[in-house]
Amino acid sequence: MKRVLSLVLVLMMAMSLTLTAAVAETTIAEAPPAKDGETVVEFWCQMFEGWNQDWVTHQVYSWNAREDRPFYVKLTLVDGAALAEMTAAARAADTMPDVINGSYGNVANDYNNGYILDLKQLIPQSSWDDLLDSAREFITVGDAYVAYPWMLEPAVVMYYDKDAFAEVGLDPDSPPTTWEELVEYAKLLTTPDRFGVDVDLTYNFWGWMYTANDNQYLLTDDWSSANIDSQGMRDLAEFYRSFRNDGYASQTPLKFQNEGVYAVLEGRSAIAFSGSWGVGGINTDYPEKINSIGVAAAPTKDGSPFRSTSGGWSFVVDAHSDHPQESADFINYMLGSTVENVADFFVAANFSKFTTRKSVAEYLVANTAASTDERIQTIQSDIMPYVIAEPIYPWEITQYGLNMLASVSVDGVPIDDAIAEADKLINAYISDNGLAGKNPKAQ
Repeated sequence: MKRVLSLVLVLMMAMSLTLTAAVAETTIAEAPPAKDGETVVEFWCQMFEGWNQDWVTHQVYSWNAREDRPFYVKLTLVDGAALAEMTAAARAADTMPDVINGSYGNVANDYNNGYILDLKQLIPQSSWDDLLDSAREFITVGDAYVAYPWMLEPAVVMYYDKDAFAEVGLDPDSPPTTWEELVEYAKLLTTPDRFGVDVDLTYNFWGWMYTANDNQYLLTDDWSSANIDSQGMRDLAEFYRSFRNDGYASQTPLKFQNEGVYAVLEGRSAIAFSGSWGVGGINTDYPEKINSIGVAAAPTKDGSPFRSTSGGWSFVVDAHSDHPQESADFINYMLGSTVENVADFFVAANFSKFTTRKSVAEYLVANTAASTDERIQTIQSDIMPYVIAEPIYPWEITQYGLNMLASVSVDGVPIDDAIAEADKLINAYISDNGLAGKNPKAQ
C-alpha cells in the first residue's frame, strides 16, 4: 500500500486542485477496462508527435489485448506543459504512477533523491547486454541502472551539399574529417551567394567542447573546479575564430536547432551542423534532395571520433510503486524484448531518432528503408557508438564557455585572456553555489 502522508489540510487541498488542473491537460487513451481485482500498472507518458503517441498507445493496447496478460496497464498521455506540475503534485501526495518517461538529464538526480528505482535486477540481463555501451552510460548511476533508454537523438551531425562539392571538384563521398580539411573545404565552397560552412556552436557546443577538451566537460568530475584552462580549449577557440574572421562562414547565429540543415537545403551554406532530427526534416520537407545531401560525423582536430551529445528519453519506475516488477516487465515488453516491435518506432520517426539497442540497429539496417539510406547507416555506424550524455551542471557553466568563444571570435580578446576570465568566473560560480561534490552521476 502507498504510505499515508500526514499533510496539512490546506496543502492537500492545494495539491488536489493542482492535480485536477493538470489532469484536465491530459488525454486518457481509450482501452478495454481492467478485470475485477486485476493488478493495474499506472503509466504516464508525455505527449509527443502524433506518430509517437500512436506507437506508445499501440504498446499498451497490445499488452492489454493478450489473453495471458499477467496485469493491466492504464495509460495516461500527458501534455508536456502539464507534466512537471502534475508530477510535483503527485509526488507530494504520494500518488505517482508506476511508470513514467524521464529525460536523461534528470534520471540521476531523481535516483539520488529517492524518486525512482534501480532497474538492474528487475529487467533481464539480456536486455541490458543488448544496449549500446554509449546508451548504457546515460542511465548508469554508480552501479545502478536507473532507467531503460528509449531513444537517442545525436545533436551534432554534419550535413553537406554533394552537388556543391562536385561543382568545386571535391569528392561528394569524402567529407572533411579534420579541422584542417574543414577549413580548406570551406574556402573552396564559398561563393558570393553561399557560405562554405556554418559552425554556429550555440546549439551543439557541448560535443565540440567535450571532444576538443580531451573528452571532458567544463567542470572536473566532482564539480570542484573549472576545467576550461586546457590546450584543447585553446585549440577550439583558435579553430572557431578562424571561421568567424575569414569570411567563409556565416556570421548569423542560428535561430533554432534545425536551422543548420535548412541552411544546406536552401543553398545558404554548403556544410552545416544540426542534430539527427535533420534527417527527418529532409525526408519531410525536401524529399527531392534526399540523395543530394550527405551526412557525416563532425570533424575533429586529428580525425579521431567526434563525441556528440545526445538528448532523448527513457522510462523509469517510481520508487513507491506497489508493482515494481510488473512495471519493469512492461518497460521490457515495450523496449527491451522484441526487435521488430521496437524497430517500428524508428521507422515511424522517419529515422530522425536512433535506437539504443544493438539488435534493433542491425535489424533496421537490414530490413527497413535504412538498408538503402546511407545517411542512416552513417549516423548509426560513425556517430551513435560515440554519443555522450549532455552535462547536467547548471547552464551558467556552459554559458561561460560560449561567452569565451564569442569574446575571442567577435571581440578579438586574446585566447589566453578569454580562457583565464572564464576560468575565474566558473570557479566563482562553483564557490557561490556550493557545486563541489554535487555531481549526481558521481554520488
